[in-house]
Amino acid sequence: MARPAPETIKPSHRFLYKPVENCETEGCHMDVWLPENVKDLAAQNEIPLAIMIHGGAFTMGASSDVPYNQVEHYLKNGMAVVSLEYRMVPHVTQFDIRDDLLDAYHFIQQRLNGRLAEELGIENDLIKTQEVVLFGGSAGGTSVLCLAADIEKFNSENTSALPQVKAILCAYPLTDPNNHFAQPKEVWAEKAPEMFPDDWDLMKDFPTTGKVCTGYNFPVGRWDTCKDPRFLFARSAMATQTLNSFLYGCNPPYPPSVTALNLISRTFPPTFILAAMADELIPAEHSLLLYEKLQKHDVESCIAKVEGAGHGYVERPPADWPAGTDYWKDVIREAVDWAIAKVK
Repeated sequence: MARPAPETIKPSHRFLYKPVENCETEGCHMDVWLPENVKDLAAQNEIPLAIMIHGGAFTMGASSDVPYNQVEHYLKNGMAVVSLEYRMVPHVTQFDIRDDLLDAYHFIQQRLNGRLAEELGIENDLIKTQEVVLFGGSAGGTSVLCLAADIEKFNSENTSALPQVKAILCAYPLTDPNNHFAQPKEVWAEKAPEMFPDDWDLMKDFPTTGKVCTGYNFPVGRWDTCKDPRFLFARSAMATQTLNSFLYGCNPPYPPSVTALNLISRTFPPTFILAAMADELIPAEHSLLLYEKLQKHDVESCIAKVEGAGHGYVERPPADWPAGTDYWKDVIREAVDWAIAKVK
């Protein structure tokens, strides 16, 4: 049976991994895709896992920003895929988000196989949870670095260890928050009314009101007409360069513990960086500094410097790529195959 077009692959399972109070939904979910021959593979316990952490820090849901060419390729290679929701700015900080992602990893290690076995009516484990790769772009790229570091920190503080991930795919991450989006919150209150006079009344109370959000569909194609307060706040926080002060819960300089570059150690997982050299949102310098730090610590690492690529090129579907480009064929597939080789 032929699969649908990559952009229409729907997850086969959806689980609540973390209830959240005062939430627009019941909490944080994970979406799961399984390969077609899942039961044959499960008999051998041979299904590695790719975990995807979406970008945005304040937008997207678990399935709404998934790069389906990657999902399709992982599935064809006998792997499962999980995409994670997490709580979003401005009602939580990066520390809360990191708690969500580590809680999701605990769920994957301790409960995912049981939930899948229950829904599929089988007795054996499906997922080889010690064979995991991470993918994230933008804020998700920063998050996969943080999750690997948080797994390492958890293992250093506890007697029962979590398996560290085998590889990381990281696209255009924000690696040094003090160098970008680093204006104090007061600048938002000062400049946003002038920059967005027609929208200020709709968003001025948003940072302190409203329910917690774990999944929000970014209004692609409706940026000039969307009047949702969450979107208006996100756009204004980026335009005023104040996003990190909301994300980290304090004004700059931000503490060293939130800087992804400071999380790299000699035991860090192998990492493949997908840099967007024409990125106007998060400068490519962030990716280059990450590669330099990984190399300094002798961590197995690769970088693809994609000339002409803008922010989001890895996650957006091929229909959104500039005419004459094929990022999947030219660079993304190589990175994904590199990660698959770490678990297969």
